[in-house]
Amino acid sequence: MSSLRAAVLVLGVLWAAFPLTPVGDVRDGYYDVLAAMCIAVAVVAARRLPPPVRCAWMLVVLGFAGWVAGELVSTVEQRVLGLDLFPAPSDAFYLGAYGLLAAGLLRLVRGRHTRQDLTPVLDATIVAVGFGIVVGTFLVGPIAEDAGTSALERVVASAYPVGDVLLIGLLVRLWASVGSRSPAFRLLLVAVVATTAADVTWNVLALTDPLADDPAWLDMLWLLAYVAAAAAVCSRSATSIGVGTVQTEAAASPHRRLVALGAGLVLPAGALAFSGLLELDVPWRLVSVGSVVVSVLVVVRMALLLRTVEEQAVQLAALARSDGLTGAPNRRTWDHELGRAFQAAEESGGPLAIGLVDLDHFKRYNDEHGHQAGDLLLREAVAAWSDLLRPGELLARYGGEEFGLLMPGSTPEQAAQRLQVMQRLTPRGQRFSAGVAAWTPSAEPAAVVEQADRALYSAKHAGRGRTRIANVTHDAPETPAVQVALQPIVDVASGAVVGHEALSRFVDGDPERVFAEAHRAGYGPVLEAAAVAEALAHRPAEGILSVNVSVGALVSEEMRCVLDADLTGVMVEITEQTDTDAWDEVAVVVASCRTRGAVVAVDDWGRGYSNVERIMRLRPEVVKLDRSLVADLSDPDRLSALRTLGEWARSMGARVCAEGVESADQWAALRAIGIELAQGYLFGRPALASDEGADGVVGGGRADTAVSPVGSL
Repeated sequence: MSSLRAAVLVLGVLWAAFPLTPVGDVRDGYYDVLAAMCIAVAVVAARRLPPPVRCAWMLVVLGFAGWVAGELVSTVEQRVLGLDLFPAPSDAFYLGAYGLLAAGLLRLVRGRHTRQDLTPVLDATIVAVGFGIVVGTFLVGPIAEDAGTSALERVVASAYPVGDVLLIGLLVRLWASVGSRSPAFRLLLVAVVATTAADVTWNVLALTDPLADDPAWLDMLWLLAYVAAAAAVCSRSATSIGVGTVQTEAAASPHRRLVALGAGLVLPAGALAFSGLLELDVPWRLVSVGSVVVSVLVVVRMALLLRTVEEQAVQLAALARSDGLTGAPNRRTWDHELGRAFQAAEESGGPLAIGLVDLDHFKRYNDEHGHQAGDLLLREAVAAWSDLLRPGELLARYGGEEFGLLMPGSTPEQAAQRLQVMQRLTPRGQRFSAGVAAWTPSAEPAAVVEQADRALYSAKHAGRGRTRIANVTHDAPETPAVQVALQPIVDVASGAVVGHEALSRFVDGDPERVFAEAHRAGYGPVLEAAAVAEALAHRPAEGILSVNVSVGALVSEEMRCVLDADLTGVMVEITEQTDTDAWDEVAVVVASCRTRGAVVAVDDWGRGYSNVERIMRLRPEVVKLDRSLVADLSDPDRLSALRTLGEWARSMGARVCAEGVESADQWAALRAIGIELAQGYLFGRPALASDEGADGVVGGGRADTAVSPVGSL
């Protein structure tokens, strides 16, 4: 296409040189040759366009080619045959060109719109009728009233301005389209406007002075139309016109709409005023009927515009009150409907339940599956839960992964039952925690929502995946009796006992199973708090005492009460069997424990939820390796990995304790790679503490060694 654009530049230069040519046969020949060159370039360019737009542009080019053919035939008629006829054979080419060009423009218009829209048609019709009144007043009317011409002559002469009106209407129709500001469209606009201006001027001159020669600038206008048409087809943006683009009232430029409406209203009045100034006979019927038609069209157009504005207002209101991701009502709608629900409850005296729902471990789900999957989960959850809503109930996105529920006519107990059904419908195997509060007379909405929020966090601390009702005591099942067994922790280098780990024992079964069942039943934090309290009650006289606490229990109210005293000499082992999203709250509790003298450790590191992020967040003083990592230290690769872990822990300011040491070879290997602390059957099996308290020397192995001071950890 670069060669074609170069050809267009040449055509532009030749057009600019047209006034310099000698008047007469040379100029006429120059005109015909230049016009033919423009059509040749345009045809070649149109053939190279892709199929979706090729046919439309080819019709446009053929339309201009028809005018050029008419020019050539007219030259033959006048210069060769000496004919002075009207209508002449050349008029068939001229008038046929209007049809071809109109068909091309109409195809471009239809190609841009894949749906019916009346507004662009109205805009084009308004301008066409207004322009038609002007043309009818000053051109068609005088031609029709010329008694010195035949009916055929009057019809053919009138067909030219009527064709121009048709082209103007189609051009306005295309101009009102979205994206019609491309260079190709602007060049096409220049071509059609130049042609129309030249035609109208020629008709005016023919009426005022039929014997006068055409001025050179009039030929320049027609040539400009041919050059601009060729440039439009050669433009890179030619393919953007005619491609199916949905046209809507909302997308169209309002300035273009105003221009169309203004032009349609002003043109009839302008024609009337101009006729009065020139003291011409005014075709009252034409102007009156045309003005009424334009006015009716403008009224219809304004009605459609008003309807569009009303529809957009409704859409904007819906968007302003809806969550963009899930489509659920947003926080603004929640606040509004909450007040209305409270007012309705005051008037009716009926029950009203307010619920807050929070997806459990949503941050972890995002981290593991990606934010797109997290967004999809939110949308699917809203869709699933919304199906359970009754008339008058509301599910709104309260914030993040938290949702609010308004349940008029439901008691808190009924709402809790409904939430259990919602729990089962939560997609992708996820669960949520929920809190429910009840409306009471004269209660402030914010206060009731706060009660539901506290109940929600109570559900989280109770183990998640459950619903709590505000101001209702949730009695946990009777916790099994806890016994404490102490196992020595030794310094690897010297073998000296530096402390003990408190291990829970139950008469009813395996500790891991008992704790797991307690967490599933919702009283896990209560049982853990009881175990820690029992361990502190049997604290050895010397050395450090290590107690195990899960992340979920650490932030519970029960555990805070147990760990509320001086914690000097206590090591809080945060176990890896559970996960949490409330790391900010965990950090506050850990900092509080350290302030009261506690040492923080990460337990069973290397399995389960172990990750670097936990170490980075907690900054423990001790990292306890899971026993699976020291099971086979004869493997050089495993030993090398263990050494690397130790070096990394020390770089973080932590010491490493190896669990599950059962042989002297393991002890020697750990000592060789610089592991500081260890525990296991080699140094002493767990032994039940006496009711009077441990004496600091519990278990077998090297329990007879001196106890190191707590500061050694």
